[in-house]
Amino acid sequence: MARHTGESGMMGEEKHLDHGVGHELRAGQEKLGPRRLTIWADADSLPKDIRPFLIKRALDRREYEGITVCVQFVAARAPTDIPRACLVRVEPGDGAADRYIEAQAAPSDIVVTRDIPLAERLVKRSVYVVNDRGDIFTAENIAERRSIRDAMAALRATGLAPPSPKSSRRTAAETKRFADALERLIVRAIREKA
Repeated sequence: MARHTGESGMMGEEKHLDHGVGHELRAGQEKLGPRRLTIWADADSLPKDIRPFLIKRALDRREYEGITVCVQFVAARAPTDIPRACLVRVEPGDGAADRYIEAQAAPSDIVVTRDIPLAERLVKRSVYVVNDRGDIFTAENIAERRSIRDAMAALRATGLAPPSPKSSRRTAAETKRFADALERLIVRAIREKA
């Protein structure tokens, strides 16, 4: 079961959603109008230095050509820096946020994730996917990315490769690369939805 804490206008009010359906979330989205572009982010795995950029984007809700652009963070834990109005809480569990995002993301929505298998499934459904480094996953490059990811996982499992490095803070140039990639995807998605 997921809890959505936004769109009602009342801070702290939580809507309980059936994890597999999400009718109340979709109904809440309709309040903004049927023309909506959602940027989905898995807040449990999103690097902390990228969060402020997406939070600013979430609080500065914009409309392009009659389409409202919103940011939804999905998390099992409630990060204190993310406004409740932009947060969907899911039950703790391996991949719970990914499953929720996959169930809710509509074609031409945007998902921010490092999860290559999730990205592969979303790209097949015409959802735009970008990682926190600004790499945009497409139908043309996702199979290669998946092969590299699987090969590295196999090497790590046998001890032939070091563990996956934990992310360090990004440089200003790397943050700009992510922001630029996200803006390009927003423009593409708006053109498709318009």
